[in-house]
Amino acid sequence: MKKLYLMCLLLIAVMGVQAQTRTFSGRVLDAGNSDPLIGAAVTLQGSTTGSITDVNGKFSLNVPAGNVTLVVKYVGYADQTVTFTANDQDVTIKLAVQQNALEDVVVVGFGTIKRRDLTGAVASVKASDIVRAPTHNPLEAIQGRAAGVDITRSSGNAGAGVDIRLRGTRSIANPITTAAGINPNAPLLVVDGVQNGGSINNINPNDIESIEVLQDASSTAIYGSQGANGVIIVTTKKGISGKAKVSYNGYYGVNGWTQFPKPRQGEDFVNLRRESYRNAEGVIPADNVVFPIPGELAAVQAGQYVDWMDLATKNGSQQSHTVSVRGGSENTKAAFSLGYFREEGQLVNNNYTRYNFRYNVDHKLNSWAKTGILGQLAFNKTNARRDPISTALTAIPLGTPFNADGSINPLPIAGAANTLSPITDQRPGAAVDETVGNEINATAWLELTPIKGLTFRSNLGTVLANSRRGQFNDALSLSQNNQRYSAASIYNFSSRYYNWDNIITYNKEIQKHSFTITALTSYIHNDQEDATAGGIRGVLNSQSFYNLAGSEASSRTTLSTYKRNDLLAYAGRLNYGFDGKYLFQATMRWDGSSRLAPGNKWDYFPSVSGGWVISREDFMKNVKQLNNLKLRASYGVSGNSTIDAYGTQSLLSSIRMGFGNVAAPAYTFNGTVLSPDLGWEKSATLDIGTDITAFNNRVTLNVDWYRTKTKDILYLRNLPQSSGQSLVYQNIASTQNSGVNIALSTVNIQSKNFKWSSMATFSHNAEKITGLVDGKDIFSSNQERGSLFIGSQIESFYGYKKIGIWQNGETGTRFGSLTGTQYKPGDIKVEDLNGDGVIDPTNDRTVIGHAQPQWYGGLQNTFTYKNFDLNIFLVARYGQMVYGEFLGRYDPSAAQNGPANFDYWTPTNPSNDFPRPGRGNLSNLYNSNYTSLFYIDGSFFKIKNVSLGYTLPKSVTDKFKVGSFRVYATASNMFTFTKNDLLKNYDPERGGAESSPLSRQLVFGVNLDF
Repeated sequence: MKKLYLMCLLLIAVMGVQAQTRTFSGRVLDAGNSDPLIGAAVTLQGSTTGSITDVNGKFSLNVPAGNVTLVVKYVGYADQTVTFTANDQDVTIKLAVQQNALEDVVVVGFGTIKRRDLTGAVASVKASDIVRAPTHNPLEAIQGRAAGVDITRSSGNAGAGVDIRLRGTRSIANPITTAAGINPNAPLLVVDGVQNGGSINNINPNDIESIEVLQDASSTAIYGSQGANGVIIVTTKKGISGKAKVSYNGYYGVNGWTQFPKPRQGEDFVNLRRESYRNAEGVIPADNVVFPIPGELAAVQAGQYVDWMDLATKNGSQQSHTVSVRGGSENTKAAFSLGYFREEGQLVNNNYTRYNFRYNVDHKLNSWAKTGILGQLAFNKTNARRDPISTALTAIPLGTPFNADGSINPLPIAGAANTLSPITDQRPGAAVDETVGNEINATAWLELTPIKGLTFRSNLGTVLANSRRGQFNDALSLSQNNQRYSAASIYNFSSRYYNWDNIITYNKEIQKHSFTITALTSYIHNDQEDATAGGIRGVLNSQSFYNLAGSEASSRTTLSTYKRNDLLAYAGRLNYGFDGKYLFQATMRWDGSSRLAPGNKWDYFPSVSGGWVISREDFMKNVKQLNNLKLRASYGVSGNSTIDAYGTQSLLSSIRMGFGNVAAPAYTFNGTVLSPDLGWEKSATLDIGTDITAFNNRVTLNVDWYRTKTKDILYLRNLPQSSGQSLVYQNIASTQNSGVNIALSTVNIQSKNFKWSSMATFSHNAEKITGLVDGKDIFSSNQERGSLFIGSQIESFYGYKKIGIWQNGETGTRFGSLTGTQYKPGDIKVEDLNGDGVIDPTNDRTVIGHAQPQWYGGLQNTFTYKNFDLNIFLVARYGQMVYGEFLGRYDPSAAQNGPANFDYWTPTNPSNDFPRPGRGNLSNLYNSNYTSLFYIDGSFFKIKNVSLGYTLPKSVTDKFKVGSFRVYATASNMFTFTKNDLLKNYDPERGGAESSPLSRQLVFGVNLDF
């Protein structure tokens, strides 16, 4: 009986325990593509109870009957802790790829390294961020996402590129070298290991795996002179083993709603013209005096007002389509993609089309050898045109834009024979500017590992490019400006580029010591040739630029050039680490450049860096909230030889001379003259930084302070006319850049169905010229822009500082001399710097601003709720001055039109923005201080991208045999907020230019994996 009683108690206890537990099941998927994660660890928090997911990502384990909290872990993914209620069952848990994980592999110069072992300043942008912005240019997509990288779009034209600066401006550009396509401040672009591996405009953003930006000397030193302005490394997607994965990514949308000031219309313009005729007694004459051209007067009387801006612009479109295939076996992996991009600009006949095919195949020959080939075929076509916006903004808003049959009237105002219509180029065939280009990239590589730890790799990369630009303008086009004859030209360009690198890498670990030794040779060859032909008065306009032989014989011109340059380099690098705590790197590179003078072609560029991982020290083991704390410092020297290929030589060109009546050939120096002592421009950079990861990798902070001193800057200097020569390259200047870069990533909220993460960047750069030849400032022909001043930024603005408009009751200041004309109410008021009561160019002009911002940055917030995702990305640039071309379109005489939002001074409207209208002898208005209107604070804050997406549930996609399916909508450049109200209808990212303003974009897209 006692035994029976004990057995009953035991049975009741077991039943009680069973009643308090339950079987819980679910799936673990990749948050990016919803693929199952095999082998993920699912553990009940606070216990040893756990399970491993199977091939379908499924798991099952016994849990308490109430609410449960699970911890899910998978290598390469962020850990996730999720709480479920008692009613939850068959749940889906999505893990995100671990961002900024210490074990992430970062691509650096001629190799890779784990992020935890980095001693230099390297910013990384992954594929998921690159494709967020609907653009054809991958660098535009990383704007604001990498600290220290200042990126702006160069124009609003279809297919336009970007302007980019890494940590400010070090070198000094020259208008002549800039016109020749030489940019001494451009960073080095490395595509799949090939230096200068083709045009970034030809790379499809969907083909990119990651972009790394190397910024300090430690990171860039292995590239020597090539990396003087930083290095951008683009790594494209590679093949994978297993079942082939087919993907489609595409979008279509509208470009338009351009932010640009509207011109004055109707009575607004007429009133300005009338006001300009107001005489000293305050009387405005009759309209036949105000509008002396009969066609203008007739148009005013008939109310024939025209909005030329509306007729000259339109909404465009943008579309992109990419199909990719990735797959292979353990020995052979391949990736192929085919892309199409088309952008219709905001101007009629302005569009850009690109086709590209990218391939990447690698094959494992045996256990110690593998090889591969990768590259791209790209074709692009651009239809450009002379920008009509300046003309549309300033044209008299009167007349008849169209003839009775609907065709464009090129001379819209009767009696104004020289006043062309702003839309005259929109006549069929009237103006053609077509460029077609082809680019072939091919890289072959071989990698051998004869013994453990030793690797030899040889890369041979080639870029073959050619393009043709054809232009035609008839007699009534804007370019010909009613000169009564047509003009046509054709320009052909081809280049051949080769980059051969041989790299030996040896890795060795001895107990707590780790060594990586890298040695390499690098050879770069580049040659290019071009030919131009042109003529006027062709036989038929319909032949455009295709029949130059039919042009007037005496007008035909031909020109051809050839250029070649070579670079040979040797380099070595040592990486050493002890116990994961103490890191050291030393690099030495020797470069020889054909561009420089004999005897100065070779130089060496050393660097050294170190890191201390404080979080691995014993005294930090109890600080559980801190995952990683590293201090690092680097110092190194890089070089720059970016001048014209034959810039150190005296070249000759032929001319014709006459002795009496006898013609004779002669020769003269062509451009630059001999510069026998020209040597390397050098930059020495000190960088001190820290990397912090905390709170279970949910917070990552990277901070860098740097200072770069550049000396012996290469500059194309003007020579006095008495020398009989014009230009010479010299090492004449020095500059300094210093600043701070900050990047912060956080996971703010992470729960079962909702996640909020943020990424912020902040960059401050202070630059100045520290020395010029003879210690004197250099004034350019345009003193307001292009002059060089010791102590100021390279791109500085020089002139009078506008402080308002002279108001009633204010007198006393004169201009020109003590006996000059006194300013009147309504005139522009500029600052009298020396306080002598006279405004004169010698004493009252100064540096009034700089083109580079005081700081710039970006802020990205990403929200996911179940299958919805929302991304909001903001960018800002603060403290830069822009040269607002359209600001100078205010015409006090109203002889031409201008922006409608300009508030000008009148006796009843004492504005401080623009001066009073007037005609005749307006020396007060038209003296040199009128240009002070152009210069304005260009600070802005912009909502760059807003993207909303939805991913179909796995249960739905499984039914249609689809891996994943996501639809999204993205709005770009929709809202821009400026510090100065005069820019409120303008996007100052463009930099102040009135041509090709930036437009807004709204696209709808699909991401589909089969």
